[in-house]
Amino acid sequence: MSESNEESSATSASPAKSLVDSPTMTPPRPINPPPPTVWPFVTAVGMTTCFWGVELNLTVICVGAILFAVGMTGFIGDWIREHRSEPT
Repeated sequence: MSESNEESSATSASPAKSLVDSPTMTPPRPINPPPPTVWPFVTAVGMTTCFWGVELNLTVICVGAILFAVGMTGFIGDWIREHRSEPT
């Protein structure tokens, strides 16, 4: 009985080992998160200021819209620069 257990464990171990040692498998690329930036904060402040402007006046809406646009431009610019430098 112990011989059959040894054979079955040896048989089940060899397919796993052959997959790891296979030359066609490549290790996964490391996932590097982007560095922290100020752009999400600027975008959120701009959006919040826009909503305050609905209650206050048009000038506050314009300031909020400008902040929002600057924040989104920076956010998208960072994303484009990061993906442009990534190897394919």
